[in-house]
Amino acid sequence: MSRLFFLVALAAVVLTACSQNARPDPTPTATTITTQDRLVMNPGPAQASPTPQFGPIISTTATPVPSGPVGPTATITPYDDGTSPAPSDGEASDGTIFGPIVGPDHTLVPTETRLPATLPPTTVPTPGPSPTPLPGLQRNLMGVQIHPNIDSRELNEVLARARALDVAWIKFQFNWSLLEYAPGHYTELFFMLRQYVQQAHNQGFYVMVSVAKAPGWSRTPDTDGVMREDGPPDDPQALANFMSGMLNMIGFDSSGQPVIDAIEVWNEPNLQREWYGHPITGADYMRYFRPAYDAIRAFSPAITVITAAPAPTGDSQWSTNDRTWLQQLYDSGLAQYGQNVAVGIHPYGWANAPDAYCCIDNPGVGWDDQPQFFFLQTIEDYWQIMTTNGHANAQLWTTEFGWATYDGLRTGNGGSGPQPPVPPGQEYFGYIDQWQQADYTLQAFQLGQERPYMGPMILWNLNFATIPGAVDQSDPKAGYGLLDSLWQPRPVYTMLQQTPKN
Repeated sequence: MSRLFFLVALAAVVLTACSQNARPDPTPTATTITTQDRLVMNPGPAQASPTPQFGPIISTTATPVPSGPVGPTATITPYDDGTSPAPSDGEASDGTIFGPIVGPDHTLVPTETRLPATLPPTTVPTPGPSPTPLPGLQRNLMGVQIHPNIDSRELNEVLARARALDVAWIKFQFNWSLLEYAPGHYTELFFMLRQYVQQAHNQGFYVMVSVAKAPGWSRTPDTDGVMREDGPPDDPQALANFMSGMLNMIGFDSSGQPVIDAIEVWNEPNLQREWYGHPITGADYMRYFRPAYDAIRAFSPAITVITAAPAPTGDSQWSTNDRTWLQQLYDSGLAQYGQNVAVGIHPYGWANAPDAYCCIDNPGVGWDDQPQFFFLQTIEDYWQIMTTNGHANAQLWTTEFGWATYDGLRTGNGGSGPQPPVPPGQEYFGYIDQWQQADYTLQAFQLGQERPYMGPMILWNLNFATIPGAVDQSDPKAGYGLLDSLWQPRPVYTMLQQTPKN
């Protein structure tokens, strides 16, 4: 099909969408999903932990709901984790910043009402340069991460928007430090998220949960009594116990299937900001993964267990090279788990096309001179490490990816102001426009689905730009969003919605 023909066809599709009720029902009816309705997405048949056994099996006895007041007790010094360290052969200089924005950083009070009385009607963006035409995509390999600390009306809207995208997966990231105020005792936020996860499951989505950021009671602060950054608990068993308690509290559906379909054990632990106070090595991470894996398996063999995706970065005083870190997992025995685990990956592309390879000779531009900056190269490098270490029977699961731009976003009340300025150190936000963002995203899904070793791909993110002030303050998370600050679809949303799926 020629590009001209596709432009004409796409225009017809968009005009047709405009003539219909483009806005999804904001209050969908929940339905109970039976076993036969849900496709099992495990990389392979689940088995017990490989020999030798690592860590004790956690009790599956549910922890009772606390009767007293609940609330997180950990106090952590605010830390701007808006960027990842820059890749380099040695240590990066102080102040060097790098990378896309990841992590559940916005933790607004969940009962705060932030929606206007009536959500603005959904509109379809004015057609611009068309993305590359694609064949149909497999919806069971597509998902989106949401910002979950929202009220119930917003949650209904978010799930309706995700359903309209026709993707199969919803990802939540659980900030453990805000969910368990003492061992076995959970906060109000936990019970709200439990309800949201169950609601997503009952509406037919596969649910992925990533757990990170240990609570203060489980960690030893610095000598001055301050915990400056997020990190794991002192005792790996504490993480396993939380996994067990979380799963028992969220439970199974009426057909006996677990509500949570996949769990990613931590987030980007090759960064100091996520692994503070511990060696930033794959070997140290595996001390936590083993008992967490056993806890999940004790609850259900049907849940896919995913290793934490490292941040695509190089060696510095703040980080360990992601390729090096992944190899360290294998040096510590990851391949023993075979197809019973999936390997997490965050193949961000910065402003580079998804099919581009390192490196581009373009001095003065940046974000194009290291393999970590390239979507497909990161995928292929990880797969090479897996096969070299005898782990070709496992899959890579993309727990985050995406491209960012502020193009099309507007500041001010009602979105009447100018485009938000690009923050210092994030200049690549200005390198692509919103139509390239859509084009790159569609191409990335296709490239991933062409590779049989790739599992589901979770796009970062659906609704972070709707957080009050996110666009006005140039929060980088907003640049990745599929919706703008007024809940209107950006081109990346519309093009994903219109792409045929099977």
